Amino acid sequence: MSLSLRLPLVLLLAGAGCAYSQAVSSPALGTVTESAEPCKSGAGPIPNTACRQFQVVCPGVRPIAAQVRITEPAAGVPFRGTVVVGSGGNGAGFYAGPDGGRPLVEDVAAMGFRVADRAWDGGWPTEEGGMVKESCRYATLLTWIHDHIHKEGKFVATGNSGGSAEISYALTTWGRGDILDVAIPTSGPPLGRLDYACVRQASPEWASLCASIVPKGVMECASGCILGPGNAVCQQTGPNPTLQQLLDDSVMHPGAVLNYPKTKVYFLYGAHDCGEPVPIGLTYATKVTSWKSIQFVPHTPHPLFSTPEGRAAIRNAIDAGTK
Repeated sequence: MSLSLRLPLVLLLAGAGCAYSQAVSSPALGTVTESAEPCKSGAGPIPNTACRQFQVVCPGVRPIAAQVRITEPAAGVPFRGTVVVGSGGNGAGFYAGPDGGRPLVEDVAAMGFRVADRAWDGGWPTEEGGMVKESCRYATLLTWIHDHIHKEGKFVATGNSGGSAEISYALTTWGRGDILDVAIPTSGPPLGRLDYACVRQASPEWASLCASIVPKGVMECASGCILGPGNAVCQQTGPNPTLQQLLDDSVMHPGAVLNYPKTKVYFLYGAHDCGEPVPIGLTYATKVTSWKSIQFVPHTPHPLFSTPEGRAAIRNAIDAGTK
């Protein structure tokens, strides 16, 4: 792993192995069909942007519509590739939405990248059997963007919180390390181990690990450890999932693939993110066995793109990872 990143961050590089088995093959992806209808949300406020609407169909779940705003790189700069960005929560909003990462999208376009900003109609989790099954939607759309919009240069994906979970499932479950040159999950994935997070009280095992998994001195506030069973993401497999069902539906499910020879993975966390996404996210980040970087960004809360330091960290990861 390279230690040559010039970032104003606390940096941890971890290469710990994992007892989880490596999947022999990935499940089948779905299909994408472009709609003739215009995007209902329009192209948005960023210049040089067009919007396209798609229907994504995956096995075992209902079709879902997605809007993708495509911002072309700034004129006069060398073309460097494509960056797919994903908002948090259920992904129903654009990354560059009213309270989102518009400055970052503009900065990335100025660096010479085409930016694809997706928004799911109603959100990608739909309570149809769990997050693993539903995450097929992102992996399928990501693949379509790679095959039809990307064209040349490096292919990069970044997403915050729920968007980081989409990327993480794409790597552990859907074999998308085959197409990604750089993956930048930020503030998560908060779904790393649902069997740890979706309980009323942390198990002794998780309480001990949660207290030790975050390196000393990198956080500006104490982290939480659990979401609680009432959280919507904890009920994707059903109203009263067992611990085994929750584990099987996690990013770190027993068949999770943790080695991505073609992909550099940058995990970015806000040092002022006081919830459970940091320790839960680290249950995945620390187990990746291929190239990875784990960084903690000063003065930055859960929406990593909301501070100058957070935006700089994402830009620097894109820049360093694509050189």
